[in-house]
Amino acid sequence: MCSRLPDLRPRAGYSVLEMLVVLAIMALAAALVMPRATLMIDRMTAHAVFFDFQRRVLDLRRQAYAEQTPMVLYDDAAAAGRDPLGRALALRAQWTYRLRRPVRISDGGACQADEVEILKAGRRVMRLAPGEGPCRFIRLD
Repeated sequence: MCSRLPDLRPRAGYSVLEMLVVLAIMALAAALVMPRATLMIDRMTAHAVFFDFQRRVLDLRRQAYAEQTPMVLYDDAAAAGRDPLGRALALRAQWTYRLRRPVRISDGGACQADEVEILKAGRRVMRLAPGEGPCRFIRLD
C-alpha cells in the first residue's frame, strides 16, 4: 500500500486566516474613520442650513423692496399667520431657528437683525449675530 504524501505545491487563493486578518484591518480602519466622517457631514449640513437661512432672509428683503411692503420675520409660523406682514421660513427637516425678537424688514429692504439660534431637533447647533450689512449674519459658535 502506498500512502499519499501531502501536496506541498502552492495553491491559488487566500486562506481563511488571511481573509480574517484583512477584514479585521478594514473594520478597524472604518471604526477610526466613521466618527470623523459623521462629524464632518454634520458640520457641512449645519453650514448649508446657515447659508440657506441667510439666503432666504435676503430673499425676503428683495421681496419687500420689490413690492414696497414691509415684512416681519417670525420664528413661529402661527405668529406669522396672525400678523398680516408676518413671514416664517421653513428650513430642512429637523432644523428650525429661534429669533431673540422678530426681524422687521422695511418696505425699502432695510432691516434690523438680532441674534438668531439655529436648532436641530430642538438642540442649538449654532448662534448667529448681526454681521456687516443689513440682514447679514455671522456665526458666533
